[in-house]
Amino acid sequence: MKKLNIGVIAHVDAGKTTLTENILFLGGVISKAGRVDKGDTTTDNLAVERRRGISVKAAATSFVADGVMYNLIDTPGHVDFVAEVERSLAVLDGVVLVVSAVEGLQSQTRVLMDTIRAFGIPAVIFINKVDRVGANPFGIATQVGQYMGRGYALTQYVDENGNILPLSNRELIEKNSALLDKDDELMSMYISDDEIPYELFIKKLCKYARRGAIYPVFFGSALYGIGCKELFDALPIFLPTQDYDTSGSFSAMVFKVDTGAAERLSYVRVFSGSISLREIIVHIDKEEKITRLGRLEGSKVVSCARLEAGDIGIVYLKSLKAGDIIGEIPPSAHKVALARPTMIIEAMAKQPEQRRVLYEALVQLSDEDPLLGLSSGKKVSLRLLGEVQKEIITELLSERFGIEVIFSEAQTVYMETPATEASSVAPIYKTVHFAAGAGFTVRPLPRGSGMKYTAKISLGELTRNFQNAVEEAVYETCKHGLYGWEITDCEVIFDYSDFDSVNGTPSAYRDLVPMVLVDAFTKSGMNLLEPYLDFELRIPPDAVSRGMYELSRMNARIEDTISAGEFVCITGDIPADACKNYGASVGAYTEGRGVWITRFKGYQDTVFADEKVNHDEINPAANKALYMMQKLGAV
Repeated sequence: MKKLNIGVIAHVDAGKTTLTENILFLGGVISKAGRVDKGDTTTDNLAVERRRGISVKAAATSFVADGVMYNLIDTPGHVDFVAEVERSLAVLDGVVLVVSAVEGLQSQTRVLMDTIRAFGIPAVIFINKVDRVGANPFGIATQVGQYMGRGYALTQYVDENGNILPLSNRELIEKNSALLDKDDELMSMYISDDEIPYELFIKKLCKYARRGAIYPVFFGSALYGIGCKELFDALPIFLPTQDYDTSGSFSAMVFKVDTGAAERLSYVRVFSGSISLREIIVHIDKEEKITRLGRLEGSKVVSCARLEAGDIGIVYLKSLKAGDIIGEIPPSAHKVALARPTMIIEAMAKQPEQRRVLYEALVQLSDEDPLLGLSSGKKVSLRLLGEVQKEIITELLSERFGIEVIFSEAQTVYMETPATEASSVAPIYKTVHFAAGAGFTVRPLPRGSGMKYTAKISLGELTRNFQNAVEEAVYETCKHGLYGWEITDCEVIFDYSDFDSVNGTPSAYRDLVPMVLVDAFTKSGMNLLEPYLDFELRIPPDAVSRGMYELSRMNARIEDTISAGEFVCITGDIPADACKNYGASVGAYTEGRGVWITRFKGYQDTVFADEKVNHDEINPAANKALYMMQKLGAV
């Protein structure tokens, strides 16, 4: 059976969950499409989701229609829960991007479109809410096309009565010159005035759409089911369905962990091979036996004996966390990074005796979302994307665990990067009392490069399980630099090793690596980086002077100022630390008419200050002697 793993993605309130309900109805999963405002949707199954009317967690369903097995993931639209979208995009074959015909290309829509284009993810675009007052379906479609570099194809039009009709053969060709530009055969026929058969045009459109080179556009109103059948029928045509070979090595990725159920559920996408009951897998240097597997029937989980390539299913292992890889690293997974937390807050239990219970609850939530970056040194802290995420965590802690929590004022999350190239070597037993020897070179990379690890030590010098321990320790160490912040835009090169064949263990390398790396970073010197946001400020003309003054006061860099109907739209970038809670201020001085939209841009150099130090754990950067005593069992 051909399989298709698809996701529905959108800016918040674009109608994503409502469209998902229509797809599930057309796929025979439910007898009637639910409504967000009535709290009866299939994929919004958390109480907090039904109460607030927004998706917080990705939700997976599965069904078979017309000989195709669909695995469908409904993702959150709010930017504070973009981590769920990241992990979902990593396991999908294609997506349906929902765009509002009224609001148009909103900030999160642009982020998603950038991601689709950058990673070549096949997509079908659904222009929703064409029935609404103020809808501009073709205007929005044109904006989509311009933003995507003309890589879109119209398949329908909306007449003056709001009816959605297919384009004629001639209109299909005339309105989709982007496809002609991509295909020499079609362009040659067009220039020669040869008739292009409808079937040939659709075949070519299907070919380029499945490659993620062009994006078919459909129109409709998900709330009333208009246009949803045409979209549903188009999914297996324009998105890549395939039969999978299950004979290869097993490879899977965990994209969702649910710790709130009676049993801990780890949702995986299998990329290659298969896994069966009673098989042994190796995860974090530990062999574990598969005692139970699950698959989806609609939104329900049922037991099964085997999961194969192309499947989305459930593995019952308590050690798994969201983002984990099982087996071989999947070459086809999209390594998507949409945003990173820019806030860090301390979490305290209202009742002091619940401090331990609070920490254990936060461990569960961070297994579901590793970007929370749970830290438990002198204080328990979390990293967040925004205020709404903090509110949701507060409600989850109360509802699921019965804990009332107090959060400190948010602090900005900084990062570090090496200033220059530097090296450090620790020969076995010479400089520290570990049965291991290692050496590293650290090298700065351009902004936005992230972390890169390179091993120049062959497997003949150091075997795979020891090398895995070194790599894991490198990434773990780089979570806390000399100032206590995560290290980025850096290449770490493993270029020296000693090995004790009698006493050496992987854990000895895990203990040694932080010592050597911190020494290399100390020699290099570290630059501090702060997060920047792209912003869009829409305000009435009479508030422009106030807006420009405040942007200047917050050290914003203005890129463009344009008039857009009744508003003036100002765009640019701004330090994240400078504009906390500015949205509320905009609402106040514009009497609710202004809109402040931001999205994560990246990290840029900033000036070091003592108050920006964030040491909260025992590590070599904070206290080398204390770290040594801890590892040697003295403390």
